[in-house]
Amino acid sequence: MKLGISELFPAAGPRDGRWSMDAAALIEEIGYNSVWLPEHVVFFPSYSSQYPYESGGAQEVHKTLGVYDPLVLAGSIAAVTTTLRIGTYVLVVPQRNPIVTARQVSSVDRLSGGRFQLGVGVGWSEEEYAALDVPFERRGARMDAYLGAMRALWSEEEETSFSSEFVEFEPLYCFPKPAQPRLPVIVGGNSKATLERIVAYGDGWAGYSRTHEDIKVFIDKLSVLMEAAGRDMSELSLKVGRRSKGKTEKDWEDDRAYIEEAMRIGIDEVVVSPRIGDENYEKDMRRYFEIVGG
Repeated sequence: MKLGISELFPAAGPRDGRWSMDAAALIEEIGYNSVWLPEHVVFFPSYSSQYPYESGGAQEVHKTLGVYDPLVLAGSIAAVTTTLRIGTYVLVVPQRNPIVTARQVSSVDRLSGGRFQLGVGVGWSEEEYAALDVPFERRGARMDAYLGAMRALWSEEEETSFSSEFVEFEPLYCFPKPAQPRLPVIVGGNSKATLERIVAYGDGWAGYSRTHEDIKVFIDKLSVLMEAAGRDMSELSLKVGRRSKGKTEKDWEDDRAYIEEAMRIGIDEVVVSPRIGDENYEKDMRRYFEIVGG
């Protein structure tokens, strides 16, 4: 059973300073396959935009002031771990310059010894796009162009050029290249555009808060599109996020049942979000893993 964990790294209160690195070392020692870093550049006192997933995530967004930049944090985590894979769940790619992002991601992958996975998404917060002076409209098309540009920049070619509606550059050098021959791009979302994006650019799916029936329907649709494009499902890593409904052992046993069924229907890694409290963090983290992954 392959398990990842999405943890909150807010750089505040008990979780300031070295807490993030110590938590990552504990996560590796306990036995998780990967740690996943959430991302929003900025948060707001109130939102007009509707959070698209379950209520627990919405409540967390509304009370969070900020999180570490995931690519900076990924480098720090890489320095204190040796086997733990590190990823974003998810990086809102259309908000970022693709050349800068490609170089940052390559740097993290090389510094981690090829342990990085880039989870990507288009985002949902129109307020965040406005603050960053990036159009919210057509963000999906912008992300497709940016992913194409980054794939080109990560190629083995010494010189890279690219031209599209949203990004264009003359031949240039963009180094370092990723340590992995094909750096995994894990595409977040549940829409038809997500399916198409996985087929065109992706190495996997980062689903979130999906029922088992939702998952089966999504995988069936993805299989059809992959076959039509001449690709095989074995090329993909299928992940789904699971936020715990509470903090009791019964809630954690429910997580285990969800994980087992998700694995049975084709998911190869469940990314759990137990959101363990700061008091007794290590003890409760170990107990949670005993229940869901032991």
